[in-house]
Amino acid sequence: MARIISLLFCLLLGFTTISSRAADPATATPTPTPAEVSAKKLNNRYLPENEVKQITIDNQPYDLLVRPWEGKKKLGAAIILPATNGTADAPGLMAFVRRNINPAGWASLSLTPPTELPAANFATAATEVTSPGAAQLSSPSNKPSPKIKPEDNSKHLQEQEDFLVQSMSQLDAVGADYAGKRILITADQSAGLLISLLSQKKIADPDVLIVINPYREDEKLNQALAEQLAKLTLPILDIQSPDGHPASLETAANRKVLAVTLESPNYRQTRLALNLDNESAWQNCLDAIKGFAARMSGAQ
Repeated sequence: MARIISLLFCLLLGFTTISSRAADPATATPTPTPAEVSAKKLNNRYLPENEVKQITIDNQPYDLLVRPWEGKKKLGAAIILPATNGTADAPGLMAFVRRNINPAGWASLSLTPPTELPAANFATAATEVTSPGAAQLSSPSNKPSPKIKPEDNSKHLQEQEDFLVQSMSQLDAVGADYAGKRILITADQSAGLLISLLSQKKIADPDVLIVINPYREDEKLNQALAEQLAKLTLPILDIQSPDGHPASLETAANRKVLAVTLESPNYRQTRLALNLDNESAWQNCLDAIKGFAARMSGAQ
């Protein structure tokens, strides 16, 4: 009996010690701060060092990811611009193309895309909450509320264009090791921005342009996109997926009609059967891009 009491006392003492150590801040495992987590991520980049280059815009570094061509074919370089608010290695279709176009003879240069303005936080003063309103809604009820003020929108659009112009201007030095043709592959709002820049002659024409679900957030700019695209005189592959942004789906038919009406040379529109969240659609896109780029650039 005495031995049982002694054993119970030892167990109780052990539990008490463990509980006190767990409660002691000095012995608890410290929770990492956001800065420490961020630093850890930077120190453990998942990409090979030789794949990550940087360009500088307004004294800020931005990633430019470079993968060389593979195999005997050395056709040139594919410049890849993912959707706005993404990264140079944005997950999904663009990352898939970046990693898998190289065996076809294309080096890939993937740019960091420009950012979008955050949605506006419209706040109502407390003194106005109970006041009856008159014409408080300035936009139609069947249209989404504007994200930002018009003046802020114009300023940010200019900043986005300047960012892309500066980015593209630095590619010659980085891509010097990959002589040959240039194909430009871009998607979503980034595609809309690049179409605008090409139509204004603010950036040099690539040998081939690939746009995937192109659109502009601003309705007026989005409606102008179809004509801008149709008036470009370079080979264009226009890929539209069923799950593209509504603004892109809205102009898809008009983009094709205008291209035919204006007799745009070498314009082709491809309608995907699958959504882009399906990896089979990624391979379909890549096959279409490789075939069109090689044929239209004369780099077969």
